Amino acid sequence: MTNSADNLYHDGLEAYCGQILNGNYSRTLKENLTAYLKAMTSFDRLGTPAIPYLSAWKDKQNMMWYEFASANFLEIMDCTCDELPEVFRDSVVDRRIYKYQEPGEQIQKEVVDGHALNHRREEIRQEGARAEYVEAVYKIAREEDSVFWLKDEAVIEAYAEDGIFLSKGCLTVVTKEMESEEMRERAESERLKREKLQGVLEMAGVVCHELNQPVMAITGYTDIIGMKISEDDPLYDKIGKLKEQAMRVGKITQKLMKIAKYRPKHHAQGEKIVATEKATEREKDR
Repeated sequence: MTNSADNLYHDGLEAYCGQILNGNYSRTLKENLTAYLKAMTSFDRLGTPAIPYLSAWKDKQNMMWYEFASANFLEIMDCTCDELPEVFRDSVVDRRIYKYQEPGEQIQKEVVDGHALNHRREEIRQEGARAEYVEAVYKIAREEDSVFWLKDEAVIEAYAEDGIFLSKGCLTVVTKEMESEEMRERAESERLKREKLQGVLEMAGVVCHELNQPVMAITGYTDIIGMKISEDDPLYDKIGKLKEQAMRVGKITQKLMKIAKYRPKHHAQGEKIVATEKATEREKDR
């Protein structure tokens, strides 16, 4: 086998765009890579929806490149093989990993946004190398109005002598499936919000009922005291203010009873409380 990439392809196959065959690497690595390249090129010519690729990176170096990229891959990313690593990296909105637990347990989903992903690439590659298998879903945005999802399944091979890792992968477009998942998640989120609102309303009703009794008592007692003292008494104005505050509490409880929607606001101590001034009342009976 020659160490040059010039004789690798024949019979009209695409030009080689990688680095390893032209570099100073072991015969084993080059022979295995050549076999993978020929197999992937032949598979890619079948025109199947699957999108094969072969990427590589050096141990402890935050740099990845492609030894092979399907024509479909280059088409949907609208770039060359040399440009693909940067274009793909910059187009990732988020990366999703689904962790399967014991039978009967809920599947755990880990979502890492594109910005955080760029800082974790070396860590993620090391995890993949240890597991020797990677399965993830990428949300891709090439343009503002062009969003699609790619499922990535890859087997990782380590070549310790060369300090090289090969990722033999296959991408699948799963846009419809992921859009359905997002719709289910939005529906679930709305359901939880409605349940939370219902809980707030029920609690408001209980609190208002309990508050109304002492408020009415305070108002009644202030009226009685006000009638028994003269307006010149120093306590007269204070009794009036006490009644005003009691009536204010009463108005707040009435408003709480009519809330149909609410918006939380941050309390001084960092807690979230109901913003009654921004609450929406139920529509009046027609």
